[in-house]
Amino acid sequence: MKISTLLIALLLNCFIGLSQEKDHFFNLYQNEIQFQNSNCLNQYSNFIGFDIILIDDAPESYNETKLLLYINDNSSMSFAEFDNYKEFKGFNLKFWLEENQAFQNGNTLYFDFLLDNQDNLIESFQICLENSEIVTDSRGGTPEFVKMPVYFATDRNYNNTKDVYEQFGSKRSKLKYGICEVSIPHDHKIGHIESPSIWRFEFSEDPEKHIVLQSTKLLNKDSFFKKLSTNIKKSSKKSSFLFVHGYNVSFGDAAKRTAQISYDLLFDGEAVFYSWPSQANISAYTKDEANIKWAEANIKNFLEDYITRSEAEEIYLVAHSMGNRGLTRAIVSLFKERPELKEKIKEIILAAPDIDADVFKRDIAPQMVSLVQKPITLYVSADDVALKASKTLHGYPRAGDSGDGIVLINGIETIDATGIDTSFLSHSYFADTTSIISDIFDLIKTGKRAMSRKRLKLIELRNSIYWKVRK
Repeated sequence: MKISTLLIALLLNCFIGLSQEKDHFFNLYQNEIQFQNSNCLNQYSNFIGFDIILIDDAPESYNETKLLLYINDNSSMSFAEFDNYKEFKGFNLKFWLEENQAFQNGNTLYFDFLLDNQDNLIESFQICLENSEIVTDSRGGTPEFVKMPVYFATDRNYNNTKDVYEQFGSKRSKLKYGICEVSIPHDHKIGHIESPSIWRFEFSEDPEKHIVLQSTKLLNKDSFFKKLSTNIKKSSKKSSFLFVHGYNVSFGDAAKRTAQISYDLLFDGEAVFYSWPSQANISAYTKDEANIKWAEANIKNFLEDYITRSEAEEIYLVAHSMGNRGLTRAIVSLFKERPELKEKIKEIILAAPDIDADVFKRDIAPQMVSLVQKPITLYVSADDVALKASKTLHGYPRAGDSGDGIVLINGIETIDATGIDTSFLSHSYFADTTSIISDIFDLIKTGKRAMSRKRLKLIELRNSIYWKVRK
C-alpha cells in the first residue's frame, strides 16, 4: 500500500466514528461468538479461534475487501496487510502483537476494511490493548488453559504407572501407537515451554502457568490410524505434520514440544511425533547415537503407514538435531522402494541436523532431493553450542553448524539463523525463537519459498545462494 493512500485511510478512520448512520458489515468473532470490541486484549487473553465474518446482507463486492491491521500508539505504527479479509482467520494474531511489543504502552489495534483499487475505506473498528501483569487464578471457574490432542508413535518401553511422565522409558521396545493430551496456558509466550522454576518458588506443574502433559492413551494400530485419519479430514487442507525429536529428550518433553509447535504455528491439521528411546541424559550421547541408528527401521515403517493410512493430503516432515539421522535415512530408504508416496509430502524441514556435514552432502541430501522432489528447508546456525560439541566429539563439522562452512546443496533451501537465538546452547532455535517460528509459519501458511518470505534476506556467494534470518 502506498504511503499516501495509507495516510488517507488513517485520516478517514479518524472521522468514521462521526457518522451515526454508518452500517457495519464486518464483525470479529471468536469461536463462533461475536467479540465485543469494547473488551481489551492483553498478553494473557485467549487468542484461539478469531475470525472476521461478513454479514449476510452485505454487498456482494465486499467479499473481496482488503484488511489493514495496524497498531498505533501515536509514536509508531506496525502494519499487517491482507489482500482479502478472510485471510485473517489463519493469522497468528498473538504472535504478531507480541513481536511488535503491542502490550507495553497501552496501544490500540485498528481494523480497516478497504475496497477496490482505490483502497476506499468502507469500515473500521478498534480494540484496546493493555499490559496486564496479574494473572487471575481461575480455579473453580473457566480454565486458563487449553488442551491439545497430540498423536504419537514410539519404540520406547512402556511402564505401567500412573505417573504420566514415567509411562514411556528409555529402553528399546516394539513400536506402539497412541494419543496424548497436552495443556497450554492462555498466557503462553510463543517459543517457550513454560515449566516450574524454583526462582519463582514453583515446585510443581500448574496448567494455568505451565505446559503440561496431562494424559497418554495407547491405541492399537488400526484404531490409531482410524482416529488420526478421521480428524485429519476435518482440517481445511487435510494436513498433518510429523516431528522427530533429537538427543537428550524424554517422551514427555517430545510431547510438549510437539504441542507447542502446533499451537504456535496455529497448525490447521493434526500433530504427530515419533519418540525414539533417547536417554534424556546429557551424558548419554553415544547411547542416543546407538538408539537413533537402531530406530531407523521403525521410523521407516511408521513413516510408510503414516503416509498411506493417515489420509493426509499435505504432510510436513520435521526433524531436530539427532532426530534428523533417523528421519532422513528413513525417507531415502522408503522412497527408493515406494516413490509414489512422495506425492503426499508438502515440505521437509531439517532443523539443526546433528549429521556429519560431509556425509550429508555426499550421501543423504542428493538422494533426498532426487527421490522426494519436494521442497526441503535446512535451518543452520554458527551459534549452536550443542553441534560444536558434537564436532569436537566426532572430529568433523555437523550439517547444522554454519560456523565452519555453511552447507549449500542444489534443491535444498538453507536458512542461516546465526545471531537469532541468545540462549545458552542456541540449539532449539527452530521452535524457541519468534523469528524462526514466524518464518516456518509463513512457509506453511502460504507455501512461499525463501526468496519470497519477508523475514529472510538473500546472501549470494560465487556459485550459490542461501538466506539469512533478519534480526
